[in-house]
Amino acid sequence: MPMPASVQPGTGQLPITQSFSIAVTGARDTSLDEEVQRFQTQLSRQTGILFRPKSGAAPTLTLHADHGREAIQKLGEDESYALTVTDSAAQLTAATTLGLMRGLQTFLQLVQITPAGFAVPDVTIKDQPRFIWRGTMIDVSRHFIPIDVLKRNLDGLAAVKMNVMHWHLSDDQGFRAESKKFPKLTGMGSDGMFYTQDEIRDLISYAHDRGIRVVPEFDIP
Repeated sequence: MPMPASVQPGTGQLPITQSFSIAVTGARDTSLDEEVQRFQTQLSRQTGILFRPKSGAAPTLTLHADHGREAIQKLGEDESYALTVTDSAAQLTAATTLGLMRGLQTFLQLVQITPAGFAVPDVTIKDQPRFIWRGTMIDVSRHFIPIDVLKRNLDGLAAVKMNVMHWHLSDDQGFRAESKKFPKLTGMGSDGMFYTQDEIRDLISYAHDRGIRVVPEFDIP
């Protein structure tokens, strides 16, 4: 797991109970709304708790971003965030909604089981990337990988705050991207195992929603 840039531990802990709730203030966009839903689903899976927030109660976790993220993600976009957890509540702030997405992953990684139940330790974290390009290369040319497996890998990249998937789509062993102009590339060079243009669009959108850029690689004779 990436080590945050600055961590100042406290002495108490914030209980995670059925009344856990989230409030979003400041800028927001579709990516953040979807990330909050995924966060709540994952937190429920980790703890086994079906959350039933109390009406009118103060939120357990408050999110605030100054600006939305870029429509097309680019290198150098601000991914910094600050997370403060006390015995009674937690606050996550960031310059952009992309930073909030990174901070939510950190919160999930802080959840632990205690004698009194699930909790997050009191802590103050200030974090930003050390490197603007943090990614992995997946070679689907030599070893074809189904879309659902690629999406599972993207979920893993998002969990450790990586932001690039280098997608190696062509080599001697196969050309994996559908070409309507040159159909023989896949017809004769993929053994029937390739991604349609719709599947590629879907995967790029899936990655973008998790703060990940897809960089394709095509080897050209």
